[in-house]
Amino acid sequence: MRLRNSQLGISKLSLLILLAVVAFFLLCAFRMIPVYMDDRYIQSALQSLEDDVATINDMSDRDIRRKISNFYMVNNVRNHTANELEITRDPDGVVVSMIYEVRLPLIYNIDVVMSFENEWDSSRPDECCKPLSE
Repeated sequence: MRLRNSQLGISKLSLLILLAVVAFFLLCAFRMIPVYMDDRYIQSALQSLEDDVATINDMSDRDIRRKISNFYMVNNVRNHTANELEITRDPDGVVVSMIYEVRLPLIYNIDVVMSFENEWDSSRPDECCKPLSE
């Protein structure tokens, strides 16, 4: 008899707590995954500059922004524009960086802040989207 009482399974309260925890993590995932996917598209847009690495020094800032803007349009990146790019020219080459942060409301007055720092340097095009400080 005693063995049967100890194997009753999960209680209703435990099931409710488990469902609340699962629901919280699903809510976080559904809110945050699209932002990380947009960041991957932004990294891909910067990596697409690698195709024009030989002519990037001759391209104007406007041409670079137009190329990135076309990539954003094709890949449906709507929260960011190519005008947010910071383009720096130095003797070694061109550095195109996109540094931004996204603030999402999670629950009531709790927000999630995600910071992203993507840089592409024409002097090291194969190391895209790693900050120069690393």
